[in-house]
Amino acid sequence: MIGVVIFLVALRSAGLTALAENHDDHAWQVTYDDGGHLHMISRDPYAANLFDQPAPKFDPEYDTRFYLYTPTNPEMPHQIWNNYENSVIYSAFNASYPTRFVIHGWGGDINSPINRRIRTELFSVGKFNIIFVDWSNGNDVFYPNSRRLVYPVGIATSNLIDFLVRVKYLRRQDVVVIGHSLGAHAAGNVGKGQGGRLPVIIGLDPALPFFAMDSVDRIKDTDAEYVEVIHTNGGVLGFMEPLGDADFYPNWGRIQPGCGVDIDGGCAHGRAVDLYVESISSRVGFVGRQCSSFQDIRNGICTDTGFSASMGGEPTNRGSRVQGIFYFPTANGRPFVNEC
Repeated sequence: MIGVVIFLVALRSAGLTALAENHDDHAWQVTYDDGGHLHMISRDPYAANLFDQPAPKFDPEYDTRFYLYTPTNPEMPHQIWNNYENSVIYSAFNASYPTRFVIHGWGGDINSPINRRIRTELFSVGKFNIIFVDWSNGNDVFYPNSRRLVYPVGIATSNLIDFLVRVKYLRRQDVVVIGHSLGAHAAGNVGKGQGGRLPVIIGLDPALPFFAMDSVDRIKDTDAEYVEVIHTNGGVLGFMEPLGDADFYPNWGRIQPGCGVDIDGGCAHGRAVDLYVESISSRVGFVGRQCSSFQDIRNGICTDTGFSASMGGEPTNRGSRVQGIFYFPTANGRPFVNEC
């Protein structure tokens, strides 16, 4: 509520208060980007056009940056470039390691918590090439401009994968792509660029504002052999509808325990990252029970089919034929695994 007041004060100083007040109260919402900065965004494209801003110049092949971490350089990344073989030759990239791509969301960059946290957990369980996809050069405080980049960023990343496969540094079957929010849709577009041949894509609460089920550039179950989606703020900042082969709905996928009032949904939206990170090294894991239909999730009552599956984790569910809608409860805070 404080953020709304601040926003209206700013509008008043610009002579736009009446414009904001006369618009649909549900069109605008206060939310946080990946860096924890507060913004006002709209899910109504007509409202957004009232404050339209030119998109920053963004060349996806040049401005999408790829930073490599390995067990040899777990903290200091080495930048690699598409079609520049020396950037790989003189790096610590190891073709015998599995490779994980991590893509941040709106407002994120190389310093986003998703980078450090996923990297730390992965290195705690094995040896990996971890390539962090930084598209912050095109990230704009005006959300619709950033939303437009999920396809070009995904294709630029797909082109890097093609290059690494071509020069025999990468085996496509060793790749998993993980993305949060807008980054989840970018991850889906990596898969589209690969013709659905990647083994696994994991979408962490894929962004909802300015997307719809018929959006051609949203994450889809056809983007990889196995697409897993974790829903934690469905209907607000994230998609509620199932998007993958397996869709997990912790605590019914809308609000999350321990987030308090969470008016903007930012806490619940980020919880998908928390749960995925914990799943990587958890000895217990998040075991979801399969529900008979998505309507069960909407109703908050899971009609148990007798089948269960673990969410996230390392190794992933690839090859296990996991499919359907899954529910599980969590604790209010770390560790989130509910052993009851």
